[in-house]
Amino acid sequence: MWEEMNYFTRSDSKSFITTNWGLKINDSDSLKAEQRGPTLLEDLELREKITHFDHERIPERVVHARGSGAHGYFQSYGDWSNLTRAKFLRDPSIKTPVFVRFSTVAGPRGSSDT
Repeated sequence: MWEEMNYFTRSDSKSFITTNWGLKINDSDSLKAEQRGPTLLEDLELREKITHFDHERIPERVVHARGSGAHGYFQSYGDWSNLTRAKFLRDPSIKTPVFVRFSTVAGPRGSSDT
């Protein structure tokens, strides 16, 4: 019977848990109001764990990290002077150099670049 009870007792070994300030903790379980009740705000160890977890450094997401680009020229197919005053849209003979970059801003991690 004593051997069975020893299985459920706490170990008296030299290892122990400490807080961030080096205080020894006997029990790392959270304090509750009852067996199935809510956790208590007086549980400083639990609050320390949650604060440490919540304040871990999250690397800043690079918004336009992936994408592709294209360069060339733009040439209008017709005269759009009835719609705009932009010179390159009014004269079909004008070639305007352009560079366009397409990025996957809304694409989740692992999405294709195309």
